[in-house]
Amino acid sequence: MEELFVRPRALMRMREGPLGVCIDTFIDSLAAKGYSRDSRRRAAWLVGDFSRWLDGRGVAAAAVAEDLVDAFLRGRRRRRAPRAEDRSTLLRLLAHLATEGIICTHSPERTPTAVEQIEAEYVDYMRHERNLAPATIHSNRITARNLLKFLFADGLLTFNTVTARDVIAHVRLATKTCRPNSACRVVGGVRAFLRFALYRGWLDTDMSSHIPAPAVWSQSSIPRSLQDDQVLRTIAQCDQATPSGCRDYAVILLLARLGLRAGEVVALQLEDIDWHAGELLVRNGQTRVDRLPLPYEVGQALAQYLSEARPRCSSRQVFLRAQAPMEGFSSGTAVAAIVRRALQRAGIDAPSKGAHVLRHTLATRLLREGSSLPEIGEVLRHRQQQTTTIYAKVDFPSLRAIAPSWPGGAQ
Repeated sequence: MEELFVRPRALMRMREGPLGVCIDTFIDSLAAKGYSRDSRRRAAWLVGDFSRWLDGRGVAAAAVAEDLVDAFLRGRRRRRAPRAEDRSTLLRLLAHLATEGIICTHSPERTPTAVEQIEAEYVDYMRHERNLAPATIHSNRITARNLLKFLFADGLLTFNTVTARDVIAHVRLATKTCRPNSACRVVGGVRAFLRFALYRGWLDTDMSSHIPAPAVWSQSSIPRSLQDDQVLRTIAQCDQATPSGCRDYAVILLLARLGLRAGEVVALQLEDIDWHAGELLVRNGQTRVDRLPLPYEVGQALAQYLSEARPRCSSRQVFLRAQAPMEGFSSGTAVAAIVRRALQRAGIDAPSKGAHVLRHTLATRLLREGSSLPEIGEVLRHRQQQTTTIYAKVDFPSLRAIAPSWPGGAQ
């Protein structure tokens, strides 16, 4: 606090009221998360005003709650122009007070509904028995929740009255505005939950086989990839002189050279990099761990980011946000955004703007250089060889060798 306010009178005002004893630790926590000096100074003024407002109403620190935050901000709005971050700053203060044990933010215990209990049990099954990836668990959870709300809208949870007609009606409603691939994911999620319901004994018959599949054929598309020069241009757009550019450079190299998925980049931990063995541990799901060799170019980019650009914080994730709060990426969406911005800066109209286009590009390049499909499947860590066979469609030299000649002569 002393570095933010030089005048002793200002420091005394910041520490007035019931929150005065914890304002120092709160400002220190903001500094640890990477907030700038100006941001911390504004937060201190705001918390100081809030503390004096509480003191004027005889509210103790242990009684601070979100409704008091809203009341304070409504009154403050009449006296001065509010800042967009005022409410989020005070909510962050409540979280800090809860961590310090000063207040209790737990809502009164409520008995979960039958639907919520089924949803929680389904998530536990997917996580521990199926070992599914977090993104898959989240998607299937939402699908199951929507299905249960549709089937039991009246509140009565009776699986023995559910018919295939009811399930199909929900699928038609849920996929009404979906594209074919999205409809496939919805149908797959519904089928997965119905098989779980059969496994738990809630259903007597397997209704998953009664749901018609959308008109999407396996292997009906070709992998969308970039040209080699486009990959180089994309990588070159990362300004390694800036912290965010150094981070983006390492992220794109992991995608382009090792073929990692966006979620696998997010899940990387500091201890997953074995510098002595030159290996990288890649996590997918709760128990699946693969070891990949760490190429020199990728290792150098990671070392540069970790030593020069990565902010200091308690998070063990390798890649962190560039702005406060300094914490790890929450999902693969952040990785996809890094790739999308790099493609835009390079002026590349890519067939796909997400991170997966670099994975397809790696497989296509390996195929062009003479690697076999089983070898590509090992690099991409496919569980089933059939998943890799889609790249046979871009193996043009092999396709030309088996293509029949054009009737009447070459065209």
